[in-house]
Amino acid sequence: MRLLRARRRLALLFGVSILIVAAPVAVFAAANHNFSGNAERQAAKWRTAGASISGTGWHNVPGLGMTKCTVREVSETATLKVSGGPVRFRAVTDGVPEAPLKPGVVRFVPNGKESVTYTFVGNTAPFEADDDHRFEIQWQSPTGATITLHSGVVNLVFQKGTQSCS
Repeated sequence: MRLLRARRRLALLFGVSILIVAAPVAVFAAANHNFSGNAERQAAKWRTAGASISGTGWHNVPGLGMTKCTVREVSETATLKVSGGPVRFRAVTDGVPEAPLKPGVVRFVPNGKESVTYTFVGNTAPFEADDDHRFEIQWQSPTGATITLHSGVVNLVFQKGTQSCS
């Protein structure tokens, strides 16, 4: 009798464990976190001249912005060599900071002069029958300390748009 109760408890515990794991996975899958597109193009920019910021406002990283004719998924990878205090980065499309590319704002605390690489992803769509979009990497000093950019490169992978491309 005790053996039967122990087996029932074990089966119940196993079933509850499966539900605890399966429920969040199902919710995550249902939320459609997918980006898709036929990435067929890429563009890159780099800078080797230094730049600095201080204060807590957001600024475009100078020399790394670009305008491209894109539709659907875009992937923007930025590698930046910085020094100074903590720094935050985000990738912004069309000057809309309220909707940065995923994962959103990222933070880095350099120890001396260090490089960091982040990849940001998102979707683009025509706006007023135009597929041209402006991509910027922005940076901010959350503490107001001076941050120095020593060099940087961005690479944008995208599907070419078809509407009113310049």
